[in-house]
Amino acid sequence: MSVGQRGTPEEELSAATSVVGELFGIEADCAAAAGLLVAIGDELGHALRPRPVAAIIRETKSNTLLAMGPKATKKFSPEQIAGMENHRPGGRDTGHLVVTSDEHKLLLDPNMRQLGNVGVDAPSILIRVRSTEPESGEWQFRHEGLEILYFVDDENRALLPHYENAHRESRVYAQAIAEGIRAGVDPIEIAARMKKS
Repeated sequence: MSVGQRGTPEEELSAATSVVGELFGIEADCAAAAGLLVAIGDELGHALRPRPVAAIIRETKSNTLLAMGPKATKKFSPEQIAGMENHRPGGRDTGHLVVTSDEHKLLLDPNMRQLGNVGVDAPSILIRVRSTEPESGEWQFRHEGLEILYFVDDENRALLPHYENAHRESRVYAQAIAEGIRAGVDPIEIAARMKKS
């Protein structure tokens, strides 16, 4: 996307996901990250929605295995779970929140970078999916030795109140970020500007 030229929806949403990922870094706050990303989508004219998920994460280099959310955790033995408990934000297994686009068939996860807290290098994630309502109830992501299996967990509403507050409070930031994206400014530069303001 060149300066001053409106990108495709996927390019705009990729840029938005990158900006939010840069702003949150390894801070484990997927609900606030999702709230900001959906607000940016609103400003860009893309209908996005928060999706509660559980996730199993495997990093092949260190053979690290992690689970987020009860739906994922129950697939492991008590011994395996004991090793994972130390990595939960606030010690609670509330799951994870991503964002989906029904129109563009995308899953966006700007806050998986939080795995940096446990030594796992993860990017901000945007993946094309066949459906935002998969029959299997799962989405898969693979990237440079990182494997994530997401489980749709719409019944787990633990993170949604925090998401709603963050979405409401993100309007002003979202507008400024959307303006930068529309102008073709590099996502890292947009995030740097937002951190200064």
